[in-house]
Amino acid sequence: MHKSLLLASLVLAGSLLLLFPRQQLAAQEDGVFSTQIFLTDAHLDPNENNQVIRAFVPTRSSSRNCLATLNDTNTVAVGTVTFCALRVDQSLGGVSGVLVSVFFPQPPSPGLTLSVTVHQDGARRYGLPVLCTEANGC
Repeated sequence: MHKSLLLASLVLAGSLLLLFPRQQLAAQEDGVFSTQIFLTDAHLDPNENNQVIRAFVPTRSSSRNCLATLNDTNTVAVGTVTFCALRVDQSLGGVSGVLVSVFFPQPPSPGLTLSVTVHQDGARRYGLPVLCTEANGC
């Protein structure tokens, strides 16, 4: 009985593998993908007591639909809040992209590392995150 159950499971798994790669490929061809960005204390805004990250990620998309999810970090703080928003960075020649903001309840310890999964509808690519300030239009 165990052999027939194992065989049925393998057949089902093989069938699923044949179906799903086509769907994933189609999604990537349509420009629907996300990426992981890596942030450090270099992205902390000194004008906000070094407890707010504002990182601009150039995508060349003007969609307001975005998502940002916190991943791994070396600084865990209960009450950390994150969001994303469409922005245009004037210091990069008016390039559109997504602003990732992370609000810590207190300044994080030195040597902060944080990874964030970012998605913006219509993103053609995800550039390197840069500190976003009022001076560059963020």
